[in-house]
Amino acid sequence: MAPELELRTTQKLVMTPMLQHALKMLQLPTLELNEVIQQEIAENPLLEEKEPEEGTDTENVDMKMQETGVHESAAEYTKEVEVNADGLGPEGYDKEEWERYFPDDDYSLPKYDRETPGEFIEQQIAKPPTLEEHLLWQLRLVCADEEEYRMGELIIGNLDARGFLPLPLSEVARQAGTDEDQVADVLAMIQGLEPLGIAARNVTESLLIQLRNQTERNPVAEIIVERHFSALERRQFDQIARAEKISRSQVVKAAQVIAGLDPFPGRHQFSGNIQYVVPDVVVEKHDDEYIIIVNDGALPGLKISRTYRQLLRRKSQVSPETRKYLEEKLQRAIWLMRSIEQRRRTLYRVAETIVEIQHDFFEKGVACLKPLTLREIAERVELHESTISRVTSHKYAQTPRGLYELKYFFSNRIQTRDGNITSSTSVKAALQELIAREDPRRPWSDQRLMRLLAEKGLTIARRTVAKYREEMNLLPASRRKRLE
Repeated sequence: MAPELELRTTQKLVMTPMLQHALKMLQLPTLELNEVIQQEIAENPLLEEKEPEEGTDTENVDMKMQETGVHESAAEYTKEVEVNADGLGPEGYDKEEWERYFPDDDYSLPKYDRETPGEFIEQQIAKPPTLEEHLLWQLRLVCADEEEYRMGELIIGNLDARGFLPLPLSEVARQAGTDEDQVADVLAMIQGLEPLGIAARNVTESLLIQLRNQTERNPVAEIIVERHFSALERRQFDQIARAEKISRSQVVKAAQVIAGLDPFPGRHQFSGNIQYVVPDVVVEKHDDEYIIIVNDGALPGLKISRTYRQLLRRKSQVSPETRKYLEEKLQRAIWLMRSIEQRRRTLYRVAETIVEIQHDFFEKGVACLKPLTLREIAERVELHESTISRVTSHKYAQTPRGLYELKYFFSNRIQTRDGNITSSTSVKAALQELIAREDPRRPWSDQRLMRLLAEKGLTIARRTVAKYREEMNLLPASRRKRLE
């Protein structure tokens, strides 16, 4: 065999860096997009935040490009962006590639002015202390010396998300350079702090700590947790009563006390994480029509710096290196503004189509939610399916029926035994409604729930009922039964 050169023609999809960045911006929710824009403003001297009364700076890009005297490539870039791609970057433009994700069309957004401005003013919420901060503050008050505080700080720093101490005392003692007895004393001190049950090694120890610190202690409850916790989980009250030679009513009363405790004291308290949800889209009903509003009021308006435009106009006063740098920044600024506009248009089109398809949901509720897939939306708006996935991820819509993630409106098709088609979300909602109104002393089994759903026209298998119940974190009938 001898080496030889051979020419081959192949076709493959290669995404340019600019297109990759545009698709990434499309996926960002409003708050994160605002952070990206602010960072770009800080890094790009030609990009400025315009005052509210100023008009859009992208409407007259061609004119401003001519004013600056930017060379032909930049002008051609702006023209291509406006005519062909409406958001494409200056380098490596592939029209077919771009249109695969953002097809060119004459689509324009309807004009709509909100009557009551300022509906999305962010509430001022103070940051609560974290669990670690809360415990360290208490520890400082009860420690006798710095050595105890140092060991306590080490223990608190090793607590997991549930508030448990996963490390053995021997390992904590090794890290602290002391013996286990001293560590055990400090651990007992921490376990007496609020919230009670913190720094336990497991659930039973956490519950015992809480029971032993109650004003009126319940010895039966302590015995049940210590000796019969597995039987308690399975509601085997008669078995516990026989083993301890006490009445069933005593076991039930103790179980009610245990049910009021928190098995994971660090999981729900002092999380320190505040998650803000700003709706990216607002759906409002006016008369018989649903209006779609893209909530871009939280995003800053952008404009090209007048100072640098004038500097670019003075060719003799700018060095070639400086001029090249400013032209690159100008191109990047224009591309960013076009990408933001493209994101707004795409988000509007997708939201409008979702509202059109799920009209019955907005009128009658979740029971009328239709099966919907990303492919169906992609075909309707003539966009790539991956674009629909990006534009609906981590985006929220404020509707007359509440705040929903856009992904909520997509659900699998379920074909019932009688041949009807419904959505899995509707079935889950009906199942949750049935369980909510069951008699807690005699909860319905999955078999019974299956029959009740069939009476509503939702004929599905019992195993499907069990599957949906587990997905909604609903317990089986034996564990939903209320204590008598």
